Amino acid sequence: MGLSTVSPKEQKEFAQRVKLTYPLFMWEQGKLPPLFRVIVSYPTTLLVDRNGKIREVVFGILFGEQKEAFERKLVTLLKEKPKAEEKVKSKAH
Repeated sequence: MGLSTVSPKEQKEFAQRVKLTYPLFMWEQGKLPPLFRVIVSYPTTLLVDRNGKIREVVFGILFGEQKEAFERKLVTLLKEKPKAEEKVKSKAH
């Protein structure tokens, strides 16, 4: 997902121009959940695992080999299962 401070119209125009395939949401810097407070510049890409832990933060645009390496890490994370203690906590709540 993408987080942005620009208007929905600007988001839509940008998404069409660069052919984004993921949803964009509006946000205010001071109102981000703690997990996302690492975002200090635009764009920032976060790799978050199934347990909600940030595994990697990339500042700037991903392209070329850097983008490919990030995508490989994403595929690896998608294959991971949540930790056993996380499953137990989830069921208890």
